[in-house]
Amino acid sequence: MRVAIVTEGRSEVGSIPKIIPQLRTRTGNVVLAPIYAPIPPEASVAVMVRACVKAVRIVQSKNADLVVIVLDREGRQTRPGQLAGDIEAGIRQEISSPSVRVVLKDQMFENWLVADLKALSSQRARFEVTPAMERLVQPDKADHTKAINILNRAVKDGQYEKTTDSKRILEKFDVGRAALHSRSFRHFLHVLGDSEFQHQCRQPA
Repeated sequence: MRVAIVTEGRSEVGSIPKIIPQLRTRTGNVVLAPIYAPIPPEASVAVMVRACVKAVRIVQSKNADLVVIVLDREGRQTRPGQLAGDIEAGIRQEISSPSVRVVLKDQMFENWLVADLKALSSQRARFEVTPAMERLVQPDKADHTKAINILNRAVKDGQYEKTTDSKRILEKFDVGRAALHSRSFRHFLHVLGDSEFQHQCRQPA
């Protein structure tokens, strides 16, 4: 199966390709490089649907069987499952093929990045991970922490840089390790077709 990824984050577009080989190995699918869909922060469902429809129409030329749209939940109070379902329903009213699934990052891309703190600690020239940071994230708490604050504290010189640092982190990122600490990332793997999470996205045994 050919799977396309659409995201509203430019840093995701630049960095997710670093883990695509892992995603392909884990799912057995051809996972394509992500494309960008401009969606303003706190956009309404209608605005998100319009932007996603435009992106899906671009993806149709890539002969994808499935389009996975990855969006930030951020401060939205709507439950992730309901919000994803509302967006999917809006897209289906406009486009019937290919299949579309929406995944909400909880809360944002950086929460997925801190789910594998070893990807940071292995780059000692740039990051320093403390036991206090580990307690904030592990076990299985990455979705509920203030990830930007952790990343800013981990950077040794300056502050976290979304584009360059996300690439650095995903170069060392282990998908399986991250899945231990982020339920929303496990759901992403589930939607992509990862057999380990075929039936559920809860804490792995």
